[in-house]
Amino acid sequence: MEDLDFLQGTGEEEALQIDFGKFLRGFWKRKFIIAFFAIVSAGYFYWQAKNEVPIYSTYVTIKTKEFTSESGAILSRGRQAELRSRSFSERVTAQMGLALKLGGGISEDQSPFAEFFTSNHPVPGRYSLRVSNAGICYLSIFQSSQAVVVDSLSIWDAVESTHDVNGFTFRLKPEFVNRPHEFIFQIKPFERAVSEFKSSITAEVNKNGTIMVLTMRGTDPTNLAEKINQIADVYVQETLKLKDRDVNSYRRRLMASLEIAEEKVRETDEALREFNRRYPLSLTAAKNAIVDELQTCNRTLREIPDQRQQLSQLLDRLQQSTSGTDPERYRRLIVRQLAHFTAMAREPALALLRDQLEDQESRYALLYKDYSTDYPPLTELNTQIRETQDNIIAFASNFRNTLAERETEARSKLEEIEMRMQKLPDDEYRLVDLQRNKKIAEEQYNSLLEKISKMDISDVVVEDEIAILDRAIRPTSPINPSKKQKIFIGAGLGLILGMALSLGLDIADRSLRTPEEVEKYLKLPVMGAIPVVNFKDIPEYHDFEKAKQIDRQLVTHDYSPTPIGEAYRSLRTHLMFSRKNERIRTLLLTSVAPEEGKSFTASNLAIIFAQQRSNTLLVDADLRRGVLHNTFHMHKEPGLANYLSNSATLSSVVQQTHIPNLSFISCGALVPNPSELLGSLFMKRFLDEAVRKFDTILFDTPPLEAATDAVVLGTQVQAIVVVVRSGKTNRKLAQERLDIFQSVPANLVGVVMNGSEKTLVKNYSYYHY
Repeated sequence: MEDLDFLQGTGEEEALQIDFGKFLRGFWKRKFIIAFFAIVSAGYFYWQAKNEVPIYSTYVTIKTKEFTSESGAILSRGRQAELRSRSFSERVTAQMGLALKLGGGISEDQSPFAEFFTSNHPVPGRYSLRVSNAGICYLSIFQSSQAVVVDSLSIWDAVESTHDVNGFTFRLKPEFVNRPHEFIFQIKPFERAVSEFKSSITAEVNKNGTIMVLTMRGTDPTNLAEKINQIADVYVQETLKLKDRDVNSYRRRLMASLEIAEEKVRETDEALREFNRRYPLSLTAAKNAIVDELQTCNRTLREIPDQRQQLSQLLDRLQQSTSGTDPERYRRLIVRQLAHFTAMAREPALALLRDQLEDQESRYALLYKDYSTDYPPLTELNTQIRETQDNIIAFASNFRNTLAERETEARSKLEEIEMRMQKLPDDEYRLVDLQRNKKIAEEQYNSLLEKISKMDISDVVVEDEIAILDRAIRPTSPINPSKKQKIFIGAGLGLILGMALSLGLDIADRSLRTPEEVEKYLKLPVMGAIPVVNFKDIPEYHDFEKAKQIDRQLVTHDYSPTPIGEAYRSLRTHLMFSRKNERIRTLLLTSVAPEEGKSFTASNLAIIFAQQRSNTLLVDADLRRGVLHNTFHMHKEPGLANYLSNSATLSSVVQQTHIPNLSFISCGALVPNPSELLGSLFMKRFLDEAVRKFDTILFDTPPLEAATDAVVLGTQVQAIVVVVRSGKTNRKLAQERLDIFQSVPANLVGVVMNGSEKTLVKNYSYYHY
């Protein structure tokens, strides 16, 4: 009973342990299937590579101006978006005539068109361009397999100038007019041409946005480089147009403001001249000082609100930076703008903080090149930068209050100056007011004029904001994987698929395959592992002659060594010494399910015991479907059932086999209650009589799945052996069926595995050699 504690924890151990050896054995067992998958997959990839159209790739490099500010980076991203936009794709598709598809395998070098471009709505279809003997060029479109002429013109007109028709424009090459012939081409739907263009080109930009690489793929290596270079030219032109458009718009706004300011200067100047004509007065130095003070105070009141508003906007943006995609980078940008804010530039405290921040950021950049962000000095330096940034933010917040105080002081001073001016005569007060207005108008005019002058200088000194750095060259080899690579990839995928199939089969397989699995799942020792029997020349073994052939194959009469014979001899030895105190004389053999080799094992084990000159009795205790009488060519009746029914004696049911020292009792007549007979007093009397006459008694009983006869009889014998078949016996079913032995006084000594690829007997051939 102590050998039957295998049910506890079985499911948990099965879930935690993985038998890699089982998978490796599965790979070896199914090696031909795996090889078949690899060969088929490699063949398919070879066929695909053989029929694949070569794909070529080339690229062009565009250099843009390096921007140091956030606005520059935004502009760079805008240019990338422009390149990927549909409007740009439509313009390129139209300008380059990408909707044109040449027919008959003709390359673009053989195209009759010297120029070809389309609008955004060309009429799609199949076209024919035919030159007649009279030198007339006919353009036709095929409708319902018939050519309908849509235009005609002189061939020389088509060569010398462009011609518009059906939404596309073309001009012919001079060599096209050498002889009369017809040329077929196709206009693809414009939407499809745009989609093909967008899928054929990719753009990659480096981190700071200064280098852009445009890559294009296609099947024609000759014209691929020309196409991508044209696309790059169009992109550069579009970018420069965008810049010119923005610059011109800004210039127009400045010019409009300048005209208004100039008109204001003329008005104030004319008013001052008119006043001087009417009142020829001169101001004293004190009056001039009051005027200067008034102008300074007015300028301060104009500047301080703007400064405070700009400073508030920066601080508000700083508070909103936590919700952005890169809050830390945005915070650094705002703090840098605060540190260089014009109104605070002369503040000594801010100058110290600004120098301190620049020094810390420089040191951080040097360390960041060589170390990761987890480097302790980098972490400490980052903390210091954060503290300096906080100090700058705090200074800016306090300075905003300072600006408010300065504005209050300026307004108070303005009231004081106005009170002083009111004491002047009215005419002099009028003069001061006119002088002040004139000066303000002149300042505005000069400021606008300076901005326009700077723009004029920038137009003269042109800086290359965008230019083509490296033009595309003709690709020399396709980017498709070679045939060898394809074959290796296909073979690898087929190998993986075959191995995955093998793994799936092994994972789904719940049968017992090796002695180690028997000991792992059933918690019982393996008494013997019987190799696979070769029945190639023995289709059936139920008749006497074939049983003799099987007997010779397993254990020959002259004791010559064979793998199976040695396995049975090893099993006999294990059984003889399985009990330390006494020798086993009554042994029961059963199996979990039918067709697991139980009767075959019982027959040959009995032969092995008999060959040891032990008086052996083999009893067919399968009272339901006993077949051992066919194996040994014996009579079925009388047999064990007749004895248990008290209709025969022991001597009358015992039959002598052709094997010396081996006797046999058949199952006998069919009875309706075999389990009751096996558990009756007649069975005990049978055992008592048989033990007195025979040295070893072996019982062949029905499978545990079919009946409980083995359990009933197992309580009356000295030992029970369960036969399993490798690759057939379900381990879950075996666990469930063996569970019944826990509740009965039976001695389950071990398991015999049939059809095992791994034998427990090692190097017997070397010894007998």
